[in-house]
Amino acid sequence: MKAIVKRRTLRKNLFWSFALIVILIAGLYLLLFFGRDYKSSKTRYLKDWERLVSQIASQTDDYFTSMNNITVQLVYSNIIYESLAAANADTNSSNFFDDNSQIKKNCSLIMSAYSSITNQASRVSIFGMRGDYCSVGSSRRNLRTSDILQLDILKASDEKGGALCIRGPFPDPLSENRNDGRYIYSASRIMKYGYASYGYVEVQPPYEALHRICSVSPDMQVFVYDDSGNMLYPLRNPAQNSSEQDLLRLQNVKQHLTHTDSCLIKAGDEILGGAKLKNNLILVAAEKQSVLYSNLYQVRNTTVFFTLIVCFLCILIVYSVSGYTAQSVEKLTSAVKKINFQDYTLPISPEECTTDETRQLAEATGHMLQKLKQFATLTSEAQARELQATIAALQSQINPHFMNNTLAAISSSAMESGNMNVVYMCSHLSRMLLYTLDGEQEATLDSEVEYTRHYLELMRYRYGGGLKYDIEIPPAILSVRIPRLILQPLVENCIYHGFDCDRELRVIQIKGEQKDRTWTVRVIDNGCGFSREALQKITADQEKIRGLLDS
Repeated sequence: MKAIVKRRTLRKNLFWSFALIVILIAGLYLLLFFGRDYKSSKTRYLKDWERLVSQIASQTDDYFTSMNNITVQLVYSNIIYESLAAANADTNSSNFFDDNSQIKKNCSLIMSAYSSITNQASRVSIFGMRGDYCSVGSSRRNLRTSDILQLDILKASDEKGGALCIRGPFPDPLSENRNDGRYIYSASRIMKYGYASYGYVEVQPPYEALHRICSVSPDMQVFVYDDSGNMLYPLRNPAQNSSEQDLLRLQNVKQHLTHTDSCLIKAGDEILGGAKLKNNLILVAAEKQSVLYSNLYQVRNTTVFFTLIVCFLCILIVYSVSGYTAQSVEKLTSAVKKINFQDYTLPISPEECTTDETRQLAEATGHMLQKLKQFATLTSEAQARELQATIAALQSQINPHFMNNTLAAISSSAMESGNMNVVYMCSHLSRMLLYTLDGEQEATLDSEVEYTRHYLELMRYRYGGGLKYDIEIPPAILSVRIPRLILQPLVENCIYHGFDCDRELRVIQIKGEQKDRTWTVRVIDNGCGFSREALQKITADQEKIRGLLDS
């Protein structure tokens, strides 16, 4: 990564630096400022939606409670009780209330008085145990008492045993216009005196009134269920059962309403609201989050879009500014690449630079080139003098071939006299001289080890039994190519520097090893080692060399 940054041009560095700053500022704005407002706005939307559900639940509860109150008032009315008792005692098959107009009038006045309080009931009716009936409100058709006894609402009220029975919505079975498209609910209750039943009371609130309450939001779905899980709202086809999704919503809401009267939960993409109503009714409200937060999502998308547009425009401006800023530097860089080292001149004058910094850099480069020219001249002269000195030194050296011939003559003379040590020493020295005659820069590790072995044998003759050496090199690395004459100088350092202190036995070990794709050769001696000052000086010199190499 560091190497990649170094290879970038100034223009790229400026562009990426300022572009990252622009992107960082935009990101911080979206996360810290807009993100916080966006989150609080979602919370506010959710609270408003929860208040709306609570309002619908309250009005729905009032809608059915008012019907219940009418039924309770009629159950405790003495006039209604006496009238139904008389109707039950009548053995005539005709409607008792049609035959007794005064009793019908009295009952009608009481039912009208109670229903007018709420002004929600379209019809209020009472029924005797023999099918006698009396009702007020919307017009009804004439029915036989036997037809009244077949009404489903009476059977459902019997099953409730005196509790309020709510059913619907359905067309009014007592209406003259049953096919006019109007629907009603039936809030009925069996009327008892002690353990004996003496009649029924029914209140019919219109479906339209509840629909107006539950349809205040076009995007919200509202459902009302009774204690048996039957859907009271909205209006469904009698042959159409609740969908699996409706049942799942009701189940989720019931689980959360176990210990509370209202709840607000998130189920997938929907938000569900639930509330317990009186008379064991449950209200469920559902709305998709994508619909509820549609305006908020639109604001979010618009804000992000314009933020990206602003970032793009800012990056374009940064690109243009960085190009203008780096133009002079790039021009100077191109000129430096075209420097002619024949005359050491810069192909651009400082006046052509557009900024003070690059102008100063061009002047400094010109001065540096002049100094380089002077240095090159001095270096060339020094190299010429060094070459002459080298030639003179080589001329003064003894020809190695002459040395080999001389050693051969000494070896022959020693062999005639029986001095084999001199013969062996001449052999080792001769092989060393032959090795140095090879003009190649590289050699194998095997040949280097062999050359070092001849040197150590010569040193053994010098020190007698006071020198011992051991060479352990794996055959796998003997063919490795290394610089010529690199191993013997290390061994020579061991003898002339490592054994400065007295040692009865000087030991030198040359050990090689191979690990994975790496090989190592170590030269070890049992000398006196380095002093603390010498180690500190070596460490300091190493750090100095590393610093020079890094720079």
